[in-house]
Amino acid sequence: MPELPEVENIKIGLKPNVVGKRILDVKFSELVINSHLAARYALVKSKLKYFKENIIDKKILSLERRGKYLYFILDKGYMITHFGMTGAYFVVNSIDEIKNKNYNKHRHLIFKLDSGELLVYSDIRRFGELRFVDNIEEFKPFNNLAPEPFSEHALDHFMEKLDSKRYCMQKIKALLLEGSVFCGCGNIYACEILYQEKIHPEKLACELSHEEKVRLFKSLVKMLEFSIEQGGSTISDYVHSDGSEGNMQNFHKIYGKKVCPLGHTVENLIIKTRSSHYCPQCQKK
Repeated sequence: MPELPEVENIKIGLKPNVVGKRILDVKFSELVINSHLAARYALVKSKLKYFKENIIDKKILSLERRGKYLYFILDKGYMITHFGMTGAYFVVNSIDEIKNKNYNKHRHLIFKLDSGELLVYSDIRRFGELRFVDNIEEFKPFNNLAPEPFSEHALDHFMEKLDSKRYCMQKIKALLLEGSVFCGCGNIYACEILYQEKIHPEKLACELSHEEKVRLFKSLVKMLEFSIEQGGSTISDYVHSDGSEGNMQNFHKIYGKKVCPLGHTVENLIIKTRSSHYCPQCQKK
């Protein structure tokens, strides 16, 4: 968390409030500063002096998303954010406007904008990442990502990967979480779509028919589109940049449930270090 729908909603809410504004200053929390002094580089993944020098006095020209990443297009360079598990941005006139106590407490970067507002990055568990890059085309994580799922080439890419020698013998749940196979899907939507399509999470890619693979891809895209419309899933800490919550969690069928919609007991498997919620009755191997 956040996955593609959540990051897209952060972008939608944040974009009109930051585009066209200039960053005048940036302050780091003591935790970030101390981690850098100890060479642990919490949150900011480049030296603080370098980050600050390249961010200050830059105008935000646009705000875009790539997979689960959000990136600010500056008049020179880019600021890239991955939210980890609990990252969030807020645009406020004062810190007191951040009503969520956890996010208010765990604010780690505060950007002063020329509008007088503050762009605040908060991260409760501190798994997020921020960095400045000169050339986004040289940012390796983007180069390794599959096409955006809504693009015309995404289905062909997905089918090619599932049929490839490298991936055909891997579990389908693991492949849905693999950004080079499908861009932007995380644990929640992988569990949900496999339940919807009645596919066991441990089923190998080679065990799925061509038709099943196509249907899985198209259904997942529709689910992501619907989740974007619903504002994403608020499970614990995810909120929009205005502090409001998503609504998609109200449509979940299997993730975090004890019984499936048909009344069967939900079980868990650990796949790719993530807990995979599934119904052994509805999703037979």
